[in-house]
Amino acid sequence: MNPTPAANQDTEIGYVVSSRDFLTYVDGFPTIRVNDMVESDNNLRGWVNATFDDKIEILMLDEGVIKPKQQFKKLSSRLGVPVGDFLLGRAVNPLGVPIDGKGLLSHSKQTEILELDREAPGIESREFITKQFLTGITLIDSLVPLGKGQRELILGDAHSGKTGFLMDVIINQRNTGVICILALIGKPAVTVRNLIDTLRANKALDYTVVIATSSSEPAPLIFLTPKSALTIAEYFQKQGKDVLLVLDDLGSHAKIYREISLLGNKSPGRESYPGDMFYQHAHLLERAGCFLPKYGSGSITALPVIELSLNDFTTLIPTNVMSMTDGHLLFKANMRAQGQIPAIDLSLSVSRVGRQTQDRVSNLLSTRVRQVISDAADLETIARFSSELPPETQLILKRKELIQEILKQEALMAVSKPIQSILLALPFTSFLKDKNRLFIEQYKQTIIEAFLKNPQLLPITRATANLKTDEELIKLLEGAGAVLAKLCPAPQI
Repeated sequence: MNPTPAANQDTEIGYVVSSRDFLTYVDGFPTIRVNDMVESDNNLRGWVNATFDDKIEILMLDEGVIKPKQQFKKLSSRLGVPVGDFLLGRAVNPLGVPIDGKGLLSHSKQTEILELDREAPGIESREFITKQFLTGITLIDSLVPLGKGQRELILGDAHSGKTGFLMDVIINQRNTGVICILALIGKPAVTVRNLIDTLRANKALDYTVVIATSSSEPAPLIFLTPKSALTIAEYFQKQGKDVLLVLDDLGSHAKIYREISLLGNKSPGRESYPGDMFYQHAHLLERAGCFLPKYGSGSITALPVIELSLNDFTTLIPTNVMSMTDGHLLFKANMRAQGQIPAIDLSLSVSRVGRQTQDRVSNLLSTRVRQVISDAADLETIARFSSELPPETQLILKRKELIQEILKQEALMAVSKPIQSILLALPFTSFLKDKNRLFIEQYKQTIIEAFLKNPQLLPITRATANLKTDEELIKLLEGAGAVLAKLCPAPQI
Protein backbone atom coordinates (compact mmCIF):
# COMPACT_ATOMS: atom_id res chain seq x y z
CA MET A 1 0.00 0.00 0.00
CA ASN A 2 1.34 3.45 -0.92
CA PRO A 3 2.06 5.76 2.02
CA THR A 4 0.12 9.02 2.44
CA PRO A 5 1.59 11.70 0.13
CA ALA A 6 4.27 13.88 1.75
CA ALA A 7 2.08 16.97 1.53
CA ASN A 8 -0.38 15.38 3.92
CA GLN A 9 2.08 13.92 6.46
CA ASP A 10 1.61 16.85 8.90
CA THR A 11 -2.16 16.73 8.55
CA GLU A 12 -4.25 14.52 10.80
CA ILE A 13 -6.48 12.16 8.89
CA GLY A 14 -9.30 9.78 9.64
CA TYR A 15 -11.28 7.14 7.77
CA VAL A 16 -15.05 6.80 7.53
CA VAL A 17 -16.48 3.95 9.63
CA SER A 18 -20.13 4.52 8.75
CA SER A 19 -22.38 7.21 7.31
CA ARG A 20 -26.10 8.00 7.54
CA ASP A 21 -27.43 10.95 5.60
CA PHE A 22 -25.58 14.03 7.03
CA LEU A 23 -24.12 12.09 9.99
CA THR A 24 -20.69 10.52 9.52
CA TYR A 25 -18.58 8.45 11.95
CA VAL A 26 -14.81 8.53 11.47
CA ASP A 27 -11.89 6.63 13.03
CA GLY A 28 -8.55 8.42 13.57
CA PHE A 29 -7.75 12.06 14.40
CA PRO A 30 -5.82 11.56 17.69
CA THR A 31 -5.94 15.25 18.79
CA ILE A 32 -9.29 16.32 17.30
CA ARG A 33 -11.66 18.48 19.40
CA VAL A 34 -15.37 19.24 19.23
CA ASN A 35 -16.10 22.04 16.70
CA ASP A 36 -12.93 21.40 14.68
CA MET A 37 -13.56 21.56 10.93
CA VAL A 38 -12.80 18.57 8.70
CA GLU A 39 -12.94 17.93 4.96
CA SER A 40 -13.37 14.75 2.92
CA ASP A 41 -11.20 13.82 -0.05
CA ASN A 42 -14.05 14.91 -2.34
CA ASN A 43 -14.10 18.41 -0.71
CA LEU A 44 -17.19 18.01 1.48
CA ARG A 45 -16.89 19.94 4.75
CA GLY A 46 -18.20 19.04 8.20
CA TRP A 47 -17.56 19.76 11.85
CA VAL A 48 -16.89 17.51 14.83
CA ASN A 49 -20.05 17.27 16.93
CA ALA A 50 -18.95 14.62 19.45
CA THR A 51 -16.00 12.37 20.28
CA PHE A 52 -16.31 8.78 21.51
CA ASP A 53 -13.72 6.22 22.64
CA ASP A 54 -13.69 4.47 19.28
CA LYS A 55 -14.99 7.04 16.79
CA ILE A 56 -15.74 10.68 16.06
CA GLU A 57 -19.16 12.05 15.09
CA ILE A 58 -19.13 14.55 12.23
CA LEU A 59 -22.06 16.62 10.96
CA MET A 60 -21.73 17.40 7.26
CA LEU A 61 -22.28 20.95 6.03
CA ASP A 62 -22.15 20.07 2.33
CA GLU A 63 -24.38 17.60 0.53
CA GLY A 64 -22.70 14.69 -1.21
CA VAL A 65 -21.96 10.98 -1.05
CA ILE A 66 -19.79 9.70 1.82
CA LYS A 67 -18.60 6.07 1.61
CA PRO A 68 -16.94 3.78 4.18
CA LYS A 69 -13.10 3.98 4.26
CA GLN A 70 -13.21 7.42 2.64
CA GLN A 71 -10.47 9.72 3.94
CA PHE A 72 -11.06 12.93 5.93
CA LYS A 73 -8.44 15.52 6.86
CA LYS A 74 -8.46 17.95 9.76
CA LEU A 75 -8.55 21.62 8.74
CA SER A 76 -6.71 24.36 10.61
CA SER A 77 -9.95 26.29 11.12
CA ARG A 78 -12.61 25.85 13.79
CA LEU A 79 -16.37 26.22 13.33
CA GLY A 80 -16.76 30.01 13.03
CA VAL A 81 -18.04 33.00 11.08
CA PRO A 82 -16.19 36.11 9.79
CA VAL A 83 -17.43 39.27 11.55
CA GLY A 84 -17.10 42.95 10.79
CA ASP A 85 -19.01 46.05 9.72
CA PHE A 86 -18.89 44.69 6.15
CA LEU A 87 -21.77 42.37 7.12
CA LEU A 88 -24.22 45.30 7.37
CA GLY A 89 -26.65 45.27 4.46
CA ARG A 90 -25.76 41.70 3.51
CA ALA A 91 -27.51 38.32 3.70
CA VAL A 92 -25.23 35.39 4.53
CA ASN A 93 -25.50 31.75 5.56
CA PRO A 94 -24.33 30.64 9.05
CA LEU A 95 -20.73 30.27 7.82
CA GLY A 96 -20.64 33.82 6.43
CA VAL A 97 -21.06 32.87 2.75
CA PRO A 98 -23.13 35.53 0.90
CA ILE A 99 -26.52 34.38 -0.37
CA ASP A 100 -27.83 37.73 -1.64
CA GLY A 101 -26.18 37.70 -5.07
CA LYS A 102 -24.10 40.81 -4.30
CA GLY A 103 -20.75 39.04 -4.66
CA LEU A 104 -18.08 38.27 -2.08
CA LEU A 105 -17.88 40.03 1.28
CA SER A 106 -15.43 42.94 1.22
CA HIS A 107 -13.48 41.91 4.32
CA SER A 108 -9.73 42.27 4.72
CA LYS A 109 -7.09 39.71 5.66
CA GLN A 110 -7.27 40.96 9.26
CA THR A 111 -10.95 40.01 9.50
CA GLU A 112 -11.75 38.32 12.79
CA ILE A 113 -13.34 34.87 12.63
CA LEU A 114 -15.28 34.15 15.81
CA GLU A 115 -16.20 30.65 16.97
CA LEU A 116 -19.92 29.93 16.96
CA ASP A 117 -20.20 27.89 20.14
CA ARG A 118 -19.27 30.51 22.72
CA GLU A 119 -19.90 30.56 26.44
CA ALA A 120 -22.46 33.08 27.70
CA PRO A 121 -20.88 36.00 29.64
CA GLY A 122 -21.23 35.58 33.42
CA ILE A 123 -23.32 37.68 35.80
CA GLU A 124 -20.29 39.84 36.65
CA SER A 125 -20.45 41.27 33.10
CA ARG A 126 -24.15 42.22 33.28
CA GLU A 127 -25.66 45.64 33.86
CA PHE A 128 -29.11 46.34 35.32
CA ILE A 129 -31.60 46.95 32.48
CA THR A 130 -32.76 50.58 32.76
CA LYS A 131 -33.20 51.81 29.16
CA GLN A 132 -36.40 51.18 27.22
CA PHE A 133 -36.21 49.57 23.79
CA LEU A 134 -38.63 51.60 21.68
CA THR A 135 -40.42 49.73 18.89
CA GLY A 136 -42.61 52.58 17.61
CA ILE A 137 -45.67 50.41 18.28
CA THR A 138 -48.07 51.93 20.83
CA LEU A 139 -49.34 48.66 22.31
CA ILE A 140 -45.79 47.43 23.02
CA ASP A 141 -44.05 50.63 24.16
CA SER A 142 -46.92 51.64 26.46
CA LEU A 143 -48.51 48.43 27.75
CA VAL A 144 -45.92 45.62 27.32
CA PRO A 145 -42.65 47.61 27.27
CA LEU A 146 -39.30 46.07 26.39
CA GLY A 147 -35.92 46.96 27.92
CA LYS A 148 -32.60 47.05 26.09
CA GLY A 149 -31.03 43.66 26.80
CA GLN A 150 -34.36 41.89 27.44
CA ARG A 151 -35.33 38.51 25.94
CA GLU A 152 -39.00 38.53 24.89
CA LEU A 153 -40.59 35.46 23.32
CA ILE A 154 -42.87 36.08 20.32
CA LEU A 155 -45.34 33.20 19.98
CA GLY A 156 -48.62 32.60 18.22
CA ASP A 157 -50.39 30.52 15.62
CA ALA A 158 -49.80 30.79 11.86
CA HIS A 159 -51.10 33.90 10.06
CA SER A 160 -51.33 35.88 13.31
CA GLY A 161 -49.00 38.66 12.09
CA LYS A 162 -45.78 37.76 13.93
CA THR A 163 -43.49 38.29 10.91
CA GLY A 164 -45.15 41.59 9.94
CA PHE A 165 -44.74 42.81 13.54
CA LEU A 166 -41.03 41.89 13.57
CA MET A 167 -40.46 43.61 10.21
CA ASP A 168 -42.11 46.76 11.61
CA VAL A 169 -39.89 46.68 14.71
CA ILE A 170 -36.74 46.38 12.54
CA ILE A 171 -37.86 49.10 10.10
CA ASN A 172 -38.73 51.42 13.02
CA GLN A 173 -35.11 51.26 14.26
CA ARG A 174 -34.01 53.55 11.40
CA ASN A 175 -31.94 56.52 12.71
CA THR A 176 -31.82 55.09 16.26
CA GLY A 177 -28.30 53.60 16.01
CA VAL A 178 -29.62 50.09 16.75
CA ILE A 179 -28.05 47.24 14.72
CA CYS A 180 -30.59 44.56 13.71
CA ILE A 181 -29.71 40.89 13.22
CA LEU A 182 -32.40 38.79 11.52
CA ALA A 183 -31.93 35.01 11.72
CA LEU A 184 -34.25 33.05 9.39
CA ILE A 185 -34.03 29.38 10.42
CA GLY A 186 -34.97 26.88 7.72
CA LYS A 187 -37.49 29.16 5.97
CA PRO A 188 -38.71 28.59 2.39
CA ALA A 189 -36.36 30.33 -0.06
CA VAL A 190 -39.17 32.55 -1.39
CA THR A 191 -39.94 33.77 2.17
CA VAL A 192 -36.27 34.66 2.73
CA ARG A 193 -36.20 36.60 -0.54
CA ASN A 194 -39.45 38.46 0.22
CA LEU A 195 -38.27 39.53 3.70
CA ILE A 196 -34.94 40.80 2.33
CA ASP A 197 -36.80 42.74 -0.39
CA THR A 198 -39.13 44.27 2.26
CA LEU A 199 -36.15 45.45 4.32
CA ARG A 200 -34.43 46.86 1.23
CA ALA A 201 -37.57 48.69 0.06
CA ASN A 202 -37.84 50.39 3.49
CA LYS A 203 -34.12 51.27 3.66
CA ALA A 204 -33.66 48.99 6.68
CA LEU A 205 -30.88 46.83 5.20
CA ASP A 206 -28.27 49.54 5.88
CA TYR A 207 -28.26 48.65 9.60
CA THR A 208 -29.34 44.99 9.32
CA VAL A 209 -27.54 41.67 8.88
CA VAL A 210 -29.60 38.73 7.63
CA ILE A 211 -28.43 35.19 8.49
CA ALA A 212 -30.63 32.74 6.61
CA THR A 213 -30.94 29.08 5.73
CA SER A 214 -33.63 27.69 3.46
CA SER A 215 -35.64 24.58 4.31
CA SER A 216 -33.89 22.67 1.49
CA GLU A 217 -30.39 23.01 3.03
CA PRO A 218 -28.65 20.33 5.15
CA ALA A 219 -30.00 20.04 8.70
CA PRO A 220 -26.59 20.75 10.36
CA LEU A 221 -26.31 24.08 8.50
CA ILE A 222 -29.85 25.09 9.56
CA PHE A 223 -28.97 24.10 13.15
CA LEU A 224 -26.08 26.61 13.17
CA THR A 225 -28.22 29.63 12.12
CA PRO A 226 -29.08 31.02 15.60
CA LYS A 227 -25.52 30.37 16.89
CA SER A 228 -24.09 32.37 14.00
CA ALA A 229 -26.63 35.17 14.59
CA LEU A 230 -25.68 35.41 18.30
CA THR A 231 -21.97 35.50 17.42
CA ILE A 232 -22.46 38.37 14.96
CA ALA A 233 -24.68 40.18 17.49
CA GLU A 234 -21.91 39.86 20.12
CA TYR A 235 -19.40 41.44 17.74
CA PHE A 236 -21.53 44.60 17.43
CA GLN A 237 -22.42 44.60 21.16
CA LYS A 238 -18.73 44.60 22.07
CA GLN A 239 -18.39 47.80 20.01
CA GLY A 240 -20.83 49.41 22.46
CA LYS A 241 -23.84 49.23 20.16
CA ASP A 242 -27.40 48.25 20.98
CA VAL A 243 -28.40 45.17 18.97
CA LEU A 244 -31.83 43.77 18.16
CA LEU A 245 -31.70 40.03 17.48
CA VAL A 246 -34.67 38.23 15.90
CA LEU A 247 -34.58 34.39 15.88
CA ASP A 248 -37.32 33.18 13.52
CA ASP A 249 -38.08 30.59 14.63
CA LEU A 250 -36.81 28.39 17.47
CA GLY A 251 -39.61 25.85 16.95
CA SER A 252 -38.07 24.91 13.57
CA HIS A 253 -34.63 24.92 15.19
CA ALA A 254 -35.83 22.43 17.83
CA LYS A 255 -37.23 20.10 15.16
CA ILE A 256 -33.92 20.20 13.26
CA TYR A 257 -32.01 19.35 16.44
CA ARG A 258 -34.46 16.51 17.14
CA GLU A 259 -33.77 15.14 13.64
CA ILE A 260 -30.00 15.31 14.20
CA SER A 261 -30.26 13.66 17.63
CA LEU A 262 -32.57 10.82 16.57
CA LEU A 263 -30.31 10.04 13.61
CA GLY A 264 -27.42 9.87 16.08
CA ASN A 265 -29.33 7.37 18.31
CA LYS A 266 -29.64 9.78 21.24
CA SER A 267 -32.36 8.79 23.69
CA PRO A 268 -35.59 10.64 22.93
CA GLY A 269 -37.39 12.40 25.79
CA ARG A 270 -40.70 14.24 25.95
CA GLU A 271 -42.27 14.65 22.47
CA SER A 272 -39.20 12.78 21.11
CA TYR A 273 -36.96 15.83 21.70
CA PRO A 274 -33.48 15.01 23.09
CA GLY A 275 -32.79 15.52 26.80
CA ASP A 276 -30.48 18.52 26.20
CA MET A 277 -33.07 20.48 24.22
CA PHE A 278 -33.48 22.99 27.07
CA TYR A 279 -29.71 23.47 27.24
CA GLN A 280 -29.46 24.16 23.50
CA HIS A 281 -31.86 27.12 23.66
CA ALA A 282 -30.86 28.40 27.12
CA HIS A 283 -27.20 28.33 26.04
CA LEU A 284 -28.16 30.60 23.12
CA LEU A 285 -30.47 33.06 24.86
CA GLU A 286 -28.17 33.53 27.89
CA ARG A 287 -25.77 35.31 25.53
CA ALA A 288 -28.24 38.22 25.21
CA GLY A 289 -28.35 40.97 27.83
CA CYS A 290 -27.15 44.42 28.85
CA PHE A 291 -23.41 44.64 29.54
CA LEU A 292 -21.02 46.72 31.64
CA PRO A 293 -18.45 49.08 29.98
CA LYS A 294 -15.65 46.67 30.91
CA TYR A 295 -17.33 44.07 28.67
CA GLY A 296 -17.97 46.38 25.74
CA SER A 297 -21.12 48.14 26.96
CA GLY A 298 -23.96 47.77 24.48
CA SER A 299 -26.85 45.34 24.69
CA ILE A 300 -28.44 42.45 22.82
CA THR A 301 -32.26 42.48 22.89
CA ALA A 302 -33.42 39.04 21.75
CA LEU A 303 -36.82 38.28 20.22
CA PRO A 304 -37.04 34.50 19.73
CA VAL A 305 -40.09 33.37 17.75
CA ILE A 306 -42.13 30.17 18.07
CA GLU A 307 -45.08 29.28 15.86
CA LEU A 308 -47.78 27.39 17.71
CA SER A 309 -50.10 24.79 16.28
CA LEU A 310 -53.77 25.39 17.12
CA ASN A 311 -52.83 27.99 19.76
CA ASP A 312 -51.54 25.34 22.18
CA PHE A 313 -48.67 26.91 24.13
CA THR A 314 -48.34 24.14 26.75
CA THR A 315 -46.13 21.89 24.61
CA LEU A 316 -42.45 21.32 25.42
CA ILE A 317 -40.65 23.92 23.28
CA PRO A 318 -42.90 26.96 24.00
CA THR A 319 -42.89 26.27 27.76
CA ASN A 320 -39.12 25.70 27.70
CA VAL A 321 -38.43 29.02 25.98
CA MET A 322 -41.00 30.85 28.16
CA SER A 323 -39.03 29.78 31.23
CA MET A 324 -35.74 31.16 29.87
CA THR A 325 -37.04 34.54 28.64
CA ASP A 326 -38.17 37.73 30.40
CA GLY A 327 -41.73 37.66 29.10
CA HIS A 328 -43.74 36.80 26.01
CA LEU A 329 -46.13 38.32 23.47
CA LEU A 330 -48.98 36.02 22.43
CA PHE A 331 -50.33 36.59 18.91
CA LYS A 332 -53.73 35.22 17.87
CA ALA A 333 -54.96 34.68 14.30
CA ASN A 334 -58.61 35.20 15.27
CA MET A 335 -57.81 38.66 16.68
CA ARG A 336 -56.05 39.55 13.43
CA ALA A 337 -59.09 38.34 11.47
CA GLN A 338 -61.20 40.78 13.52
CA GLY A 339 -58.94 43.68 12.45
CA GLN A 340 -56.82 44.00 15.61
CA ILE A 341 -53.26 44.73 14.39
CA PRO A 342 -50.91 43.90 16.06
CA ALA A 343 -52.99 40.87 17.11
CA ILE A 344 -51.51 40.59 20.63
CA ASP A 345 -53.60 39.19 23.47
CA LEU A 346 -52.86 41.66 26.28
CA SER A 347 -54.36 39.45 28.98
CA LEU A 348 -51.92 36.61 28.18
CA SER A 349 -48.83 38.70 27.33
CA VAL A 350 -46.27 39.84 29.87
CA SER A 351 -42.99 41.75 30.13
CA ARG A 352 -41.09 41.05 33.35
CA VAL A 353 -38.33 43.62 32.79
CA GLY A 354 -39.74 46.41 30.62
CA ARG A 355 -41.89 48.20 33.24
CA GLN A 356 -38.79 49.28 35.18
CA THR A 357 -37.49 51.08 32.05
CA GLN A 358 -40.61 53.21 31.45
CA ASP A 359 -40.93 56.88 32.41
CA ARG A 360 -43.36 57.58 35.28
CA VAL A 361 -46.19 59.04 33.15
CA SER A 362 -46.18 56.04 30.77
CA ASN A 363 -46.11 53.64 33.71
CA LEU A 364 -49.10 55.25 35.45
CA LEU A 365 -50.98 55.58 32.18
CA SER A 366 -50.31 51.92 31.37
CA THR A 367 -51.78 50.88 34.75
CA ARG A 368 -54.85 53.04 34.14
CA VAL A 369 -55.43 51.62 30.63
CA ARG A 370 -54.97 48.03 31.80
CA GLN A 371 -57.46 48.65 34.61
CA VAL A 372 -60.08 49.86 32.10
CA ILE A 373 -59.52 46.82 29.85
CA SER A 374 -59.75 44.48 32.85
CA ASP A 375 -62.90 46.14 34.26
CA ALA A 376 -64.55 46.15 30.84
CA ALA A 377 -63.89 42.42 30.41
CA ASP A 378 -65.73 41.77 33.69
CA LEU A 379 -68.63 44.09 32.78
CA GLU A 380 -69.16 42.84 29.22
CA THR A 381 -70.81 39.66 30.50
CA ILE A 382 -73.30 41.71 32.55
CA ALA A 383 -73.89 44.09 29.63
CA ARG A 384 -75.21 41.24 27.48
CA PHE A 385 -78.08 40.62 29.90
CA SER A 386 -79.02 44.20 30.71
CA SER A 387 -80.82 46.65 28.44
CA GLU A 388 -80.08 49.67 30.66
CA LEU A 389 -76.58 50.09 32.08
CA PRO A 390 -75.44 52.60 34.74
CA PRO A 391 -73.51 55.59 33.31
CA GLU A 392 -70.27 54.42 35.01
CA THR A 393 -70.49 51.04 33.28
CA GLN A 394 -71.24 52.66 29.92
CA LEU A 395 -68.21 54.95 30.35
CA ILE A 396 -65.85 52.03 31.07
CA LEU A 397 -67.11 50.03 28.07
CA LYS A 398 -66.84 53.09 25.80
CA ARG A 399 -63.28 53.81 26.99
CA LYS A 400 -62.26 50.22 26.29
CA GLU A 401 -63.67 50.52 22.77
CA LEU A 402 -61.74 53.76 22.18
CA ILE A 403 -58.50 52.31 23.60
CA GLN A 404 -58.72 49.21 21.40
CA GLU A 405 -59.11 51.41 18.32
CA ILE A 406 -56.15 53.58 19.41
CA LEU A 407 -53.99 50.45 19.86
CA LYS A 408 -54.61 49.35 16.27
CA GLN A 409 -51.57 50.22 14.18
CA GLU A 410 -51.09 49.50 10.50
CA ALA A 411 -47.75 48.31 9.10
CA LEU A 412 -44.95 50.88 8.68
CA MET A 413 -46.72 53.42 10.91
CA ALA A 414 -44.25 54.23 13.69
CA VAL A 415 -45.60 56.39 16.53
CA SER A 416 -43.23 58.42 18.74
CA LYS A 417 -43.29 58.00 22.54
CA PRO A 418 -44.92 61.39 23.40
CA ILE A 419 -47.70 60.80 20.85
CA GLN A 420 -48.32 57.30 22.25
CA SER A 421 -48.88 58.79 25.73
CA ILE A 422 -51.17 61.51 24.37
CA LEU A 423 -53.30 59.04 22.39
CA LEU A 424 -53.77 56.73 25.40
CA ALA A 425 -54.63 59.64 27.69
CA LEU A 426 -57.29 61.10 25.36
CA PRO A 427 -60.05 58.54 26.25
CA PHE A 428 -59.92 59.90 29.82
CA THR A 429 -60.67 63.49 28.69
CA SER A 430 -64.04 65.13 28.10
CA PHE A 431 -63.15 65.55 24.39
CA LEU A 432 -63.73 61.83 23.71
CA LYS A 433 -66.47 61.36 26.31
CA ASP A 434 -69.26 61.40 23.72
CA LYS A 435 -67.23 59.94 20.82
CA ASN A 436 -67.19 56.33 19.61
CA ARG A 437 -64.76 53.93 17.93
CA LEU A 438 -65.63 55.17 14.42
CA PHE A 439 -64.56 58.71 15.40
CA ILE A 440 -61.08 57.42 16.38
CA GLU A 441 -60.88 55.36 13.18
CA GLN A 442 -61.68 58.48 11.11
CA TYR A 443 -59.55 61.06 12.94
CA LYS A 444 -56.66 59.17 14.58
CA GLN A 445 -54.12 60.22 11.93
CA THR A 446 -55.42 63.82 12.01
CA ILE A 447 -54.93 63.93 15.81
CA ILE A 448 -51.38 62.52 15.52
CA GLU A 449 -50.39 65.12 12.90
CA ALA A 450 -52.01 67.92 14.93
CA PHE A 451 -49.88 67.15 18.01
CA LEU A 452 -46.77 66.98 15.80
CA LYS A 453 -47.35 70.15 13.75
CA ASN A 454 -50.10 72.41 15.16
CA PRO A 455 -48.47 75.41 16.96
CA GLN A 456 -51.23 75.41 19.61
CA LEU A 457 -50.75 71.69 20.42
CA LEU A 458 -46.97 71.33 20.00
CA PRO A 459 -46.22 72.70 23.52
CA ILE A 460 -48.28 69.82 25.01
CA THR A 461 -46.27 67.24 22.99
CA ARG A 462 -42.99 68.79 24.18
CA ALA A 463 -44.18 68.99 27.79
CA THR A 464 -45.02 65.27 28.12
CA ALA A 465 -41.39 64.37 28.86
CA ASN A 466 -41.34 66.65 31.96
CA LEU A 467 -44.67 65.64 33.51
CA LYS A 468 -44.77 63.72 36.79
CA THR A 469 -48.16 61.97 36.63
CA ASP A 470 -50.78 60.83 34.13
CA GLU A 471 -53.26 63.21 35.82
CA GLU A 472 -51.11 66.17 34.71
CA LEU A 473 -51.17 64.93 31.11
CA ILE A 474 -54.97 64.43 31.14
CA LYS A 475 -55.38 67.96 32.57
CA LEU A 476 -53.17 69.40 29.82
CA LEU A 477 -55.20 67.57 27.16
CA GLU A 478 -58.46 68.95 28.59
CA GLY A 479 -57.22 72.37 27.50
CA ALA A 480 -56.63 71.07 23.97
CA GLY A 481 -60.24 69.97 23.52
CA ALA A 482 -61.37 73.18 21.75
CA VAL A 483 -58.51 73.01 19.20
CA LEU A 484 -59.16 69.31 18.53
CA ALA A 485 -62.89 69.91 18.13
CA LYS A 486 -62.19 72.33 15.26
CA LEU A 487 -59.76 69.92 13.58
CA CYS A 488 -61.99 66.85 14.07
CA PRO A 489 -65.66 67.86 13.68
CA ALA A 490 -68.08 65.17 14.78
CA PRO A 491 -69.96 63.70 11.78
CA GLN A 492 -73.45 65.10 11.32
CA ILE A 493 -76.21 62.53 11.84
